[in-house]
Amino acid sequence: METSDTPRRIRRLEFRTRRAVNEFAPGAYRSLFRGQGMEFAEVREFQTGDDARIIDWRATARLGHPVVKRFVEERELTLMLLVDGSASCRCGHTRERLLELAAVFAFSALRNHDRVGAMLFASQPEVVLPPGQGRHQAHRLLRELLTHEPAGNGTDLGAALTAAQRGARRGTVFVLLSDFLDQGFDAALWRVALRHDVVAVRVHSPGGHAPPPGLLISLADAESADTAMVETTADRATLFQAVAQRGERIDQRLRAGGSEVLAIGEHDDPVPRLARFLARRRHARTEPRLRGRRR
Repeated sequence: METSDTPRRIRRLEFRTRRAVNEFAPGAYRSLFRGQGMEFAEVREFQTGDDARIIDWRATARLGHPVVKRFVEERELTLMLLVDGSASCRCGHTRERLLELAAVFAFSALRNHDRVGAMLFASQPEVVLPPGQGRHQAHRLLRELLTHEPAGNGTDLGAALTAAQRGARRGTVFVLLSDFLDQGFDAALWRVALRHDVVAVRVHSPGGHAPPPGLLISLADAESADTAMVETTADRATLFQAVAQRGERIDQRLRAGGSEVLAIGEHDDPVPRLARFLARRRHARTEPRLRGRRR
């Protein structure tokens, strides 16, 4: 629900994420994504040294001399943010971190004159904001994320991916912001990753909400409402290890589905984590090209 405090909250988010947006130069920001395709630039005459495979034979026959089509990398990106609004992502500081990450991507797109849209989902897609440009679009996106109260508690990332892919333009980059505590998204993720670049940002709690040991407590699943009586463990290290192992399994599933993965703790500062992620991607993208040239 929108209140008189909503504009102030949007300005606060913009201020908090300004450092991240300013620190990511355009080249670093765009290195987050693979090549987004090529767009036609011009027809020009064939020149000595050109690869014969790029000759446009139809235009050559029509004009009477060899010509080639020149293409350039598409300058405009389209980002589609899929933001998890399920009950598990409304716990603790997870929602705050998801909003902050959405703001980083939205204002980075704004600075680079790119298009950005968003889908807020829970058990089903609930809010869809088509991609657009400009500060008004970024503020509108954050307003929707701040004020919408999801009707469902569960998570269906697969349904959100399927819905978001319908009508998505070529070159759309899907940015998934979630804890990924969902079991049925693998096939949908694989289908989307076949046609689009996908970046999954997993926000997680490293076990910091664990209760004191030796208590008998009733736990309720935030999404399914199932309950169980459990005794809290005295071995917090075992708990943290179990949480970490679950996170590793989730990351493996995401990578197997064709997604790049960045895991961020709900108490982490996302700026250095994103910077290291960008550096790894730049290195990974350079190495294959160098190996390919030596063949």
